Amino acid sequence: MKTPASFIRTGSLLTVMLLVSACSNVQIPGFGSREPEPAPAETAQVTEPPLITSLDWAPNYSQPIRYLEAQLREQTDDRAMGQTITNIAYLYDAQLYVLFDEFLDYLPDAARIKEIDEQNRWLDTRQEAVSEAFNRNGGGEVGSYHAADMFIAQTRQRMSLIEQRLAGVKIE
Repeated sequence: MKTPASFIRTGSLLTVMLLVSACSNVQIPGFGSREPEPAPAETAQVTEPPLITSLDWAPNYSQPIRYLEAQLREQTDDRAMGQTITNIAYLYDAQLYVLFDEFLDYLPDAARIKEIDEQNRWLDTRQEAVSEAFNRNGGGEVGSYHAADMFIAQTRQRMSLIEQRLAGVKIE
């Protein structure tokens, strides 16, 4: 079975983009809807580094993001630009999800619950900012583009914060 990285190496970035699009619950106005998230399951107290840290494996989002950002700079069609920036947003959202999941692995139960609550509030705040960007720019394809751009900016900012927090709790 081919991994997303091997699809990219063989030139099938469209397959990766479709996979990312199909798996995402990102809601960007004009590009689908978001399903309600299930309640987080409680997990046991972590006293050692998570077992996953013994793997020498981590998804690489930077290559497809750089590729899509370069493609976006060359596009002139509003619809194509909207689709490309939405796929970039999906990749950033997936990257944030993996980062946040890793962060939770290092926390005790009480801290996890606090962080999950904070993340849910942040997700609502991000959605409000994205909707406001969509409406401020008149909706349609142009509004969707600006909504996706806001989504990316908000997500990158949150990733930076989670990376700082993770660095403070990570057990090497």
